[in-house]
Amino acid sequence: MPSKFNISNPKDKINSLTNHLQERYKLGSGSDKIAEVKNLRPIFAFDYLSLSKTNVCFNSKVINQKKDYLKLLEGLKKISSKTFDDLTRDKNYHFHSVDFSNVKVKVSENDFLKCLVSDSRKIDDSIKPTVYQFKIFEEARILGFLYRGIFYLVWFDRQHEVYKRK
Repeated sequence: MPSKFNISNPKDKINSLTNHLQERYKLGSGSDKIAEVKNLRPIFAFDYLSLSKTNVCFNSKVINQKKDYLKLLEGLKKISSKTFDDLTRDKNYHFHSVDFSNVKVKVSENDFLKCLVSDSRKIDDSIKPTVYQFKIFEEARILGFLYRGIFYLVWFDRQHEVYKRK
């Protein structure tokens, strides 16, 4: 007698998820728009983490390593429990795209793109990822981009230098 239940094989679901996650971002792939991933919770990737020792890098001299990295991990854990829609709606996270043409933004889009490729001049506007930022703790911000629901961390702006305060 055939079963009334149509239960899928869990191995198929696991294979589907791991295949999706194994497809890493490559320049030109296009990045996600918030509307496309709003119901997903962030998964973080570190492929493009900037370690250039500038003030917006993860190995900056302005970082109190033990204290700040612990807060960073606690913040990532908390944020990973939210959806992108939650982050957008809750003003405490300051989650939004970065408008490099805004006079308050004190870094160039070129500086950001250099973290992704060696020669950012070769990047056509149509393939640039949309850069997002969110508050991780106190004045600290994380900047990165989205691809297939994965948030690629690039900069750790510990002293809120990208958007200067008034």
